[in-house]
Amino acid sequence: MKRLNTTTTLAWAVVLFVVPLPMLATLAYGLPSIYSGQLFGIEIGVIAYTWMLAAVYLACRPRWMDRTVGLPHMYMIHGILAILAIAAAFVHQSLLPGAGALIGLTGHMGLYLFMGVAVWSLVFLAGWLTSRVAWLAKLKRALERLFRHEMSVWLHRLNLVAIALIVLHVHVIDYIAAIKPFILLFDALTIAVFAYYVWSMVSRRAYALKGRVASARPIADRVTELAITLDGDAGRRATWRPGDFAFIAFPTVRGMHEYHPFSLTNARTQAEGSGNPPSGPATMMFAIRADGDFTTKLAGLESGVPARVIPPYGRYAQFIEERDRHDAKAAAGSGAKAPLVLIGGGIGITPLLGVLTSYAGSGRPVDFLYTARSERDFIYRPELERFGADHPNVRVRLMAQRPDDAAIAPMVRPGAAYLVAGPQAMMTAVRRILMAHGVPADAIYHEPFAM
Repeated sequence: MKRLNTTTTLAWAVVLFVVPLPMLATLAYGLPSIYSGQLFGIEIGVIAYTWMLAAVYLACRPRWMDRTVGLPHMYMIHGILAILAIAAAFVHQSLLPGAGALIGLTGHMGLYLFMGVAVWSLVFLAGWLTSRVAWLAKLKRALERLFRHEMSVWLHRLNLVAIALIVLHVHVIDYIAAIKPFILLFDALTIAVFAYYVWSMVSRRAYALKGRVASARPIADRVTELAITLDGDAGRRATWRPGDFAFIAFPTVRGMHEYHPFSLTNARTQAEGSGNPPSGPATMMFAIRADGDFTTKLAGLESGVPARVIPPYGRYAQFIEERDRHDAKAAAGSGAKAPLVLIGGGIGITPLLGVLTSYAGSGRPVDFLYTARSERDFIYRPELERFGADHPNVRVRLMAQRPDDAAIAPMVRPGAAYLVAGPQAMMTAVRRILMAHGVPADAIYHEPFAM
């Protein structure tokens, strides 16, 4: 159990087993006995549909899920859940006998559309796959010259068309449509998810913060430091916590209209005890590597270019507070603050920069390890070395190598909160080393942005 993250495991259990239960119960109760031999195949189809609805709901980025498991983890659940739904739909189609022309046509078209979108998304939207398969990454880079990211986002929305086909498929099956409680629940869930999707799309644009590019300058090979200053009262009131990330778009720049997530390297929190944000302009800082068509264009942005920002997400700061409460409870309310162990790799170090600079003045021990493939891949090296020298409670190490047991084992300490950021393979290796030294999974937090 020490190797299982409690909240993530619970989230998986809910979406896999709890969400389909009401539909399965009403179906089993109302299905005519003459069709009992087909019950298992029909139930597999219902499970596939509820999983796909859940995947669409998660695609809307509900903020309560961000506070529970973290948005990147939620995206991972979204992607894998959609693939499982397609697999279950294929089993459903294989188990049931042929039906009427319209029933078969709508079912087949919906499934094939799901499969096509899934294959496309695995190449163009699922970074966790292209980061592991070299030839697929090369194919993606070649095809992106023709098929831009914005096109991939819109093609991904064809899943909604596929769901509409499945709705029609279910309604033309007379003995299923005759089960009123099931159909009522089926339609209610579908309408609720579609309504939430539309509302999220509208609100995302209506409540986006407005700002302008303050600067865009190179700080390393293919890495751009981007500063966006927020405008208006909403911008001045805006706050974000250490380790947060924000979705940004540039509505006047071709090919940059869709929102993309990037980690913030700074934080802007309310002044302690005042409940008010700091005075002065709110400037968001990012360090972004050019990996695709959108990120490549960032280096060419000029000062004053309008920007739109969706208010930030993130759980790093909240995770630290949770570990503080956990340790205080374990120590009978001593109020002790958990030591921080920060391990980052490559450009993935960006969210940990905000954590490091924000918590260094708290007095708690902070152990910061930054690894990269080579010396030229480090960002802000002089600033980080100077920062470590200026703060006696902070230990800063920069290593041009992969993190290994020799580097990580001395960082393990009782009651610490472990924050990891970087490429997926690196985060997996670090997590494995930490747990081999007795660190429980609930004491480790990372955000798999490669999804």
